[in-house]
Amino acid sequence: MSRNIFLFCLYCLILISWSGYAQESRPNIIVFLSDDHGQEDAGCYGNPDLKTPVIDLLATEGMRFTHAFTPVSVCAPSRSALFTGLYPHRNGCDRNHSQIRSGIKTLPDYLLPLGYEVVLAGKVHVKPEAAFNFTYIGREEIPAFLKSAGGKPFCLIISYNSPHQPYFNKKEGYQKVEPKAWLPETAETLQFTEAYYDNVDHLDHEIGAHLYWVEKYGFSDAFQIYTSDHGPAFPFAKWSLYNQGIRVPLIVKWKDRIKPGTVNEGLVSLVDLLPTMIEIAGGNPPGDLDGISMKSMLYDGSSQHLQYVYAAYTNLGVMGASEYPVRAIQDKNHKLIVNLRSQNNFEIRRMNEPDSRALIDSYQVLQSWLKSGNQQYIDRAKANWQRPRLELYDLNKDPYELSNLVADEEMAEIKDKLLSQLAAWMKTQNDPFATELTKIESAP
Repeated sequence: MSRNIFLFCLYCLILISWSGYAQESRPNIIVFLSDDHGQEDAGCYGNPDLKTPVIDLLATEGMRFTHAFTPVSVCAPSRSALFTGLYPHRNGCDRNHSQIRSGIKTLPDYLLPLGYEVVLAGKVHVKPEAAFNFTYIGREEIPAFLKSAGGKPFCLIISYNSPHQPYFNKKEGYQKVEPKAWLPETAETLQFTEAYYDNVDHLDHEIGAHLYWVEKYGFSDAFQIYTSDHGPAFPFAKWSLYNQGIRVPLIVKWKDRIKPGTVNEGLVSLVDLLPTMIEIAGGNPPGDLDGISMKSMLYDGSSQHLQYVYAAYTNLGVMGASEYPVRAIQDKNHKLIVNLRSQNNFEIRRMNEPDSRALIDSYQVLQSWLKSGNQQYIDRAKANWQRPRLELYDLNKDPYELSNLVADEEMAEIKDKLLSQLAAWMKTQNDPFATELTKIESAP
């Protein structure tokens, strides 16, 4: 073989190898994003009642995270955090129905230069839409999009409305479910839970329908994520920073890359998903993001990621809301919540008035507790509106955050450490309540 032929063959081999690497380093990305689905509400997360075969299959085929958290328990701020990699006060969308600040980069800004088509199918709920340079389509257009997708890699966000309220019970839906440990057991609470489960059932079917098209058109090897923006519209869940509101399901599947059926107990936040997608797509996540790429966790199964996760909720922006800013910090063992306007009642319309759109609602649930004649139930209802300045929980002994340990002298060191860490984080976020929290921290 002449030297020229040898060099030509070597060049071809290098070119083929590089092309294969480039294709491997730029997989298609599909995100299944639900609306108001709490982590405990799937079979793969241990719920004894719910049948979620599609979500469970994703967990069997991928990696299931047990300590995944959203930074806020309402839609627009949560989605804005996911799509910017920044916590709410840094991206500007800190209250529901608000918008990110001008100049903030979003997911398409990072993936488009890497050669991706970036598509959002379904629910939007981010503003201004022009700042989120997605190609917007309806969920009914997903089959046509996948059928026509060619060699160019894509990132497809499939955004659902389920299992968001209003809730209706199906005629042949869930019945006789186990009561949730964190809610008083009344007929209304159980009906509300059953109706929510019926909506989760609808979500599972929707994801299954879209996975059919994903597999039909040959994209089963895509990098796939399932998660939710926050928890369900129950008291002490959505619109709160209790873990029933901010602990979300997170499953990541990547054929031949992520070991099937693995469980990861590392602390992660939804702000970590954007830098993860950038790195999976072959880019370099910028260092000024709040989120940290989870790629190494996915590859080697390591649970070493974050020491703390943070959350910031602002009641303003919610219909019929009082001023009630809340901040939270937690590690895997303890959780601190600060209700910065605890002198106010926590008020939102969904808790205080019947929902004319629904068969069963949270107003009926709370009223059933008040009328039960059971003092524990009555006290639990009152705690929805009246909360202490500081709340401290031992998450190992009290996973449903029912026993506030803030006055326990043995917990003082833990409380002070978490409070100091939270105050420092709020300063980095330019949180308008950072100075106020510093005063609480320094109080005797």
